[in-house]
Amino acid sequence: MTSPAQQHRTRVLAARASAADGDAPAVMGGIYGQMMAKLTQDRRRLHDIQSVERKVAVKRELVPEYADYLQGVLAGDGGQPDEVVTTLMVWHFDIGAFARGLQLADYVLRHDLQLPERLKRNTATLLLDEVAGQVANGAVSKPEEAMQVLQEVARLVDGQDAPDQARAKLHLALGKTLAAQAGEEPRGPQLEMARAGVAQLRRAVELHSGVGAKKLIEQLERKIKNAGDAG
Repeated sequence: MTSPAQQHRTRVLAARASAADGDAPAVMGGIYGQMMAKLTQDRRRLHDIQSVERKVAVKRELVPEYADYLQGVLAGDGGQPDEVVTTLMVWHFDIGAFARGLQLADYVLRHDLQLPERLKRNTATLLLDEVAGQVANGAVSKPEEAMQVLQEVARLVDGQDAPDQARAKLHLALGKTLAAQAGEEPRGPQLEMARAGVAQLRRAVELHSGVGAKKLIEQLERKIKNAGDAG
C-alpha cells in the first residue's frame, strides 16, 4: 500500500506529464513509463484469466491502484496521448464505475485521444455500446442514477460519429429508464415520462429495428391509454 506522500508524488508527476509540451507522452522513464509498465504487467495477468467474471473482479482490485495517476492527469488537463488513461476508462466501465469512467471519457474526447487499436471503435461508439448498453441491461438499479449516467453519455456523444445500431442503445436505455420512472400507473409528471419513454423507444427502433423495444412500446402505450381512460 502506497503512503500519502507517494500518492501525492504520483498525482504531481502525472499532472506535470499531462501538461508537458509536445505530441508524445512523457518519456518512458518517467511516471508515464512506470504506469505503462504496470499496465503491461496487469494486462498480462488478465490475459491469463479465462473467466469474464473473474477478470472483472481482478479489474476491480486493480483500478484503485491507478487512481492517483489518473487524478493527476485530469488535473494537468494537458491532453497528451496516454494509453493508461484510455485503457482505464474502459476498465472503469467494465466494473460499473460509470461516474469516474465518464470523467475520463470527457477528457479523452476533449483532447481527441485515440483508443488502443485492439478496441476497434472510437470513444463515442464505445460509450454507446458499453455504458448505454449496460444501463439498458439493468446495470444501474436506481432509475434516477441511471438517468444521470445516460444524460452524461448523451452529452459526450452529441455531434460525435457512431453507428446507428450503437446510438439506438442510448435511446433504448433512455426509454427503459423513463418507463421505470413512470411506474405502473403513470399520472401527472409520470405520465409525461411514459410519453417521453415511448418517443425514445420509437427512435431506438428507427435507428435499429432489432433493438428489442417494440414490446415495451406496446406496454407503455397501454399504460398511457389506461391513464387517459381513467380520466
